Amino acid sequence: MERNLKNKHNLAMMFAGIGADYRKVIHKIPDKERGRIHQLSDILKETYKIDINSYLYGPAMDTESNLYNWLTIYTCDYAIYQWYAARGVVPDYFLGYSMGLITALACSQAITFEAGAFLLHEISQKESAGEGMATIIGFEKEELGRIIKDSRNEGRVFIACENNPYCFVISGYENSVQKVCLLAAERGALHVYAIDSKFAFHTPLYHRPQRDLSVSVETIKVADSPIPFLSSIDQSIRWKSRDLSDELVRNMYSIMKWGDSIAFLSRSGIKNFIEVSLGKGLTKISRSIEDTCRFDTFDTVSKTLT
Repeated sequence: MERNLKNKHNLAMMFAGIGADYRKVIHKIPDKERGRIHQLSDILKETYKIDINSYLYGPAMDTESNLYNWLTIYTCDYAIYQWYAARGVVPDYFLGYSMGLITALACSQAITFEAGAFLLHEISQKESAGEGMATIIGFEKEELGRIIKDSRNEGRVFIACENNPYCFVISGYENSVQKVCLLAAERGALHVYAIDSKFAFHTPLYHRPQRDLSVSVETIKVADSPIPFLSSIDQSIRWKSRDLSDELVRNMYSIMKWGDSIAFLSRSGIKNFIEVSLGKGLTKISRSIEDTCRFDTFDTVSKTLT
């Protein structure tokens, strides 16, 4: 494991999106990186009046702001990548899941840390009342489509993320998402759970002029990335600044085909994947796609490289 990682041997790094709660697992991050998180938190606090240090280490905060969660995941994953980079673990490809694309771009130095935080803040300001997301496990895509149709919520709920052949994220109007989840549970879903999001990401509902991220992207500098990105939308290879800027914009409203992305990289010879986070959500949904690949998390890699 160590030799392969340090020689950048057929390796891709996966960056998760929203929803994880790092408050219970922040102790896993080494002291040096936690110090880095503290420094970055000071930058965010000065700019956005959001104190993620208090969010991570203090008493439970009663906040309805998704931005606390987003910036916490973003900052911690950014620091975790620095831990890998300091040990010579550099991937052949970056792969971002939803807003994990922004974290990956910051880690690649295509954008600055501050620019990534700015984009997350901009997205958070365009919340629309009554939207939501959920994960449904246990049906093939055609079956889930029938459930959406039978619940009479076509055009109000969409399959937003195709994680693997039996795991999907739905997105749309919150009350309609709830109805689809109830019918899915009645028809034998293995798991149904809500995602902490007030946005109908990766759907036509999100694709509105007032939510267009183009203006925000144009205000930051996006450079070429030294490490190529695989688009989670259409599996194109992107590293030029103009293509990465385009990916940031269309990432918000386009359906994600995560399973296709993992399969594409596997066929291309990439057999090692690392999830750059404190969790293992991407690892869980990816293992069932390609059983010839190895999927590692910070827990497993840190035991090898420490």
